[in-house]
Amino acid sequence: MPPWQPPGRLKVPDQRLEVIEMVDATRPAAGRRDKPAKAFGYERTDLAARFVVRAAILAPSIHNTQPWRFVGCADGLELWADRARLLPMGDPAGREMVISCGAALFNARLAVRHLGFTPRVALLPNPAHQDLLARITWGTRAAPRPYEELLYRTIRLRHTHRGPFLTTPLPPMLPTVLAGIARHEGASLRVVPDEAQRRQLAEHVRAAEAAQRRDPRIVSELGTWAASPGSGRPDGLAPGPYPVPADGQGFLSRDSGAEVPWRTRHRAAGLDTDPEVAPGVAGTVAVLTTRQDRRTDWLLAGQALQHVLLHAATLEVSAAFHTQPLELPYLRAAVRRDLVCAHPQMVLRLGHAARRLRGRRRSVRDVLSGE
Repeated sequence: MPPWQPPGRLKVPDQRLEVIEMVDATRPAAGRRDKPAKAFGYERTDLAARFVVRAAILAPSIHNTQPWRFVGCADGLELWADRARLLPMGDPAGREMVISCGAALFNARLAVRHLGFTPRVALLPNPAHQDLLARITWGTRAAPRPYEELLYRTIRLRHTHRGPFLTTPLPPMLPTVLAGIARHEGASLRVVPDEAQRRQLAEHVRAAEAAQRRDPRIVSELGTWAASPGSGRPDGLAPGPYPVPADGQGFLSRDSGAEVPWRTRHRAAGLDTDPEVAPGVAGTVAVLTTRQDRRTDWLLAGQALQHVLLHAATLEVSAAFHTQPLELPYLRAAVRRDLVCAHPQMVLRLGHAARRLRGRRRSVRDVLSGE
C-alpha cells in the first residue's frame, strides 16, 4: 500500500482478535516440521475465510453480476472467476469479469491487512486453470497502517453512482493522487481535461449505447441482469430510470431506455420508466488503462480501480462507470487511438453525489466453498 496517511488516527476495534488467533493457531510451532493446518476449510478457522470474503464481495462488478467465487486452500483463499456469470454478448473475452474479480481481490488484500497480516498474492497461479485468478495466503504479521485501516472501513461506504453529480468541485489534488494510486497498482489513470475530448468520449458512449440497444441479443442479456422492483434478488442492476446529466456532455448512463421486460410491463401500465434529465454535471472524466491487454493486466486494472474508488470515497467522492464503448472492439480501438494511447479498461466519471444507491450482494455462503 502507498504511504499516504489520512489526518488523525482511527480507533481499531478488537473484534478481529479472535480471527487473528485462529490464523496463528494454524501455523506450526517454531522448530517443528509439521505441515501447517489449513487456515480455511475447518470450522475453527472458517471465521477467517468469511471475514476476508465478506469484504471482497462488496467490490463493484459489471451489471452487478458478482462474477467471483472463493475456495479455501491450505493456507489461504483462491479467487476463481464464475463463468456462470459471464456476459457472453457484452463481455465474450471475460475482460470485465476479470476486472471485477480484481476489484474483489483488492478488498480481500485490505481485509488481510486489517487482520494484521501481509497478504501474499499470486496472480494466475496455475496456467492449466485460467479461471483460477489468484491465490491469497497469509504472510508475516504486520500491523496495518492508518491509511489501510481507512480504506478498509470505506469498503462498506463506497457505492457506484449513476447520473449527474453535484456542482461541488473535487479537491484540487485528488486527480493527481488517484493517478499515483493507479500507477502503484500497475495501471494508469488519465483525467480527460480537454472539453473537446470529453465530448468525443461522450459521443463514443452514446454510439455504443445506441448500437447495443439495436442488438436484441444484448438487450436480452441485459434483461437477465435487470432486477424488477420488489424481486429481492441479491444481484443485478437496481430497478428504476437511469438519469442523464443535463450539462450538455451527454454521458448516457448504462442501459437508459433499454427494453428490459419489467420496464415494458410498467410502461404498458402507464408507469414512468424512461430516463430523466437530471440537473447536475458530468463530473471529472477519466480513463483507466494498462500497458498490455492480458488477463494479468485486467486483474491489475481491477485492483487499481478499487483502490482509486476507495480513496475517492474517503473524501465522499463517488464514481459512475461507462463500459459501453469498451465492449465494442471498434470503439475501444477509437478510444485508445484518440484519447489514451494505451489499452482502456474503464471509463469513469468522478464527483460528489446527492444520494447513494445501496448495492445488492450475494451472501458469503453463496460464494465461498471448502477445498
